[in-house]
Amino acid sequence: MASLWKKRQSAAPQITAADVENALQPLFTYFDENFAIMKQTLTDATMVAVMTRLWKEVLMAIETLLVPPLSDKPSNQKPLTQAELDVVYRWLQLLFEFFNARDQSTGEVLGVPSDVLKSPKWHELASLNFFYFETTENLIRTSERMAAANAARARQLAEEQQLAAVKENRLSAPATFGGSLGNVGAFGSLGTIRRGKSIMMSRNLGTMKQAKLEKRKEAQADPSDDMILRILRMRPEAAGYLRERHRQKERMAAAQAAALIVRQSVHQGWSGSGQSGGSSPAPFGGALYGRNNLPMR
Repeated sequence: MASLWKKRQSAAPQITAADVENALQPLFTYFDENFAIMKQTLTDATMVAVMTRLWKEVLMAIETLLVPPLSDKPSNQKPLTQAELDVVYRWLQLLFEFFNARDQSTGEVLGVPSDVLKSPKWHELASLNFFYFETTENLIRTSERMAAANAARARQLAEEQQLAAVKENRLSAPATFGGSLGNVGAFGSLGTIRRGKSIMMSRNLGTMKQAKLEKRKEAQADPSDDMILRILRMRPEAAGYLRERHRQKERMAAAQAAALIVRQSVHQGWSGSGQSGGSSPAPFGGALYGRNNLPMR
């Protein structure tokens, strides 16, 4: 029996690097044929945009080979072996090189730039390779640490958004005369508000791109807690932790929704504070004054 088992092991087919690459050749041929057709009608920028969108679909397909979707219940999907995992990541590297389309002689990138290909999803898949064969205990500890860090970042972001909303509401608060026509400070505040809003809009437009880049870097820097939870779905012993984390996510989402409602209520309160009603005096330029700023008889 022992000799028969050894014979079966030695007879098992060995997958070579050529086999791994040849498995993708039909897909590469399909891409080449369709890209050649699109190249005739699309601009270079549009062509890169189409390839970038297709790259996202490729990453999602690779992801489904590695882990099941996110859920609070264990999955029937079995984890890959080390050999299978190596094949999948080799495919990912080959696809990356194909979409990047770097010229071997000149080094010029003819396809999608590498910084675009290395999206947050690409970094998630890269971190997945690191955690894939970790013990369940280590994965749960790592997930708990990430959950605490994410909660702290969410609280900090909520505080920053609340402060920004207060500042914006102060700048956008309407200026009125108040109870008497002698309140000349309202005249000066009109110009100040306009200038303040213009400066604020300019700063916002100037920093939007930088904020987007920082958010992208932050998403790339830390491995995703969701990815670890998806690995844990293939570990039956982690069923209890999956349920607890799901309830924790629901509580956090409810808290964030409540905070958003409060911010919107504050903003609406400021927006409606300058409207006249009942016996309150009308704002400057309202019914008390004509086109030439003279009292109407």
